[in-house]
Amino acid sequence: MPGFEPPAAEPCWVDLLTSDVERAIEFYGALFGWEPSEKSRNSAVVEMRLDGKPVTGLLHNDQVHQLADVWTTYLNVADIHAAVFSVQMHGGVVYLEPTVTEHDGTVAVVGDPSGVGVGLWQSIHPILTTATGRPGTRIWNELHTTSFAAATRFYRAALAWELYPISDTDQFRYQSFRQGADAKAGIFDISGQNDPEPGWRTYFAVANADATVELAVKLGAQIVRAASDSPFGRMAVIKDPTGAEFSIMQTLPRS
Repeated sequence: MPGFEPPAAEPCWVDLLTSDVERAIEFYGALFGWEPSEKSRNSAVVEMRLDGKPVTGLLHNDQVHQLADVWTTYLNVADIHAAVFSVQMHGGVVYLEPTVTEHDGTVAVVGDPSGVGVGLWQSIHPILTTATGRPGTRIWNELHTTSFAAATRFYRAALAWELYPISDTDQFRYQSFRQGADAKAGIFDISGQNDPEPGWRTYFAVANADATVELAVKLGAQIVRAASDSPFGRMAVIKDPTGAEFSIMQTLPRS
């Protein structure tokens, strides 16, 4: 029998903390074709689906704690209590202790030594974590940090990430969690960039980056970075109508 491979703390889910759930449903529905699950429409987390399959959740930001609207990345772990302990042992912080949810799993929110938060998720059922590149779905997750050495050291030690350098210059310093076709996430040094705002970034796959940017503007979004080509595909950075930032990526055609 094939051996069981435990979750490797790779991105498995994203959700949106938003001050206007109904507007988010309308905006992302028009942009990516997502539809709300009617069962969850009046619950704490509105599940959004694409062709009947869950792609994300929308959480109401009541702003009592004065939090900005934001996309949150979650990493799957085999033992969430052990992962939280490891985070603390290696200089991280815990924002939300492990909490059992109504969605068959346990969630926690932790931060690296610089305070940048990320979610942890332990599911009682097997879950798919691979980003397929299908338009309208999560394709990549990336940590933007101004504490690059500390962040890479933390993810190696606390969550056992295998990190590989993609570039190591003052202009572009980047490491990936795993490499090549098996790469799962990235860590980007933004110290010398024009937009030095630390945090986890979510990329969604699109069929046409320019058309998606044009549609997003019509739907009330702001363009943080216009569509441009990269070695990985044509990308843009967008703020939705309530200010939550995300990226889109039109992948390169396979040769």
